[in-house]
Amino acid sequence: MLQKRSLQVLKRLLVEPVDSVHLQVPRALVASTLSAIVDCAIYFWLVIACRVHPLAAAVVGYLIGGVVQYVLCAGWVFPHAPSNVVTGFLRFTALSMVGLVITCLSMAILMDGISLHYAPARIIALFVAFGWNFLSRKFLLFRAELSK
Repeated sequence: MLQKRSLQVLKRLLVEPVDSVHLQVPRALVASTLSAIVDCAIYFWLVIACRVHPLAAAVVGYLIGGVVQYVLCAGWVFPHAPSNVVTGFLRFTALSMVGLVITCLSMAILMDGISLHYAPARIIALFVAFGWNFLSRKFLLFRAELSK
């Protein structure tokens, strides 16, 4: 009985979406890390192997990473995903575009303004955009009233 209850608690804490911001932030960091890995893998592949300009590669990587992020946010981080998946994803994408602008501006400032190499500029830009992305998704998208 105790083991079954412990497994239920673990499942609730580790698997199911949660209301607690104390659990949402670390989950959002994990989701962001996984999407950032996808984003950066695509980004570096496009820049190094395909010789795509770093800013254009950042856009492509960011968008594909965004799909990964939406799936994780809707199914694991936040308990109230929009009921209409298409509308939810479109709203998510619109909010992500602001994050993309923050990312591109950060990279432009770091690369062109202070001549930082594109690799650390990209990593720093990811952290700058995280704040906007988490807060906008929590308060503007993954709310109970939008999941009905």
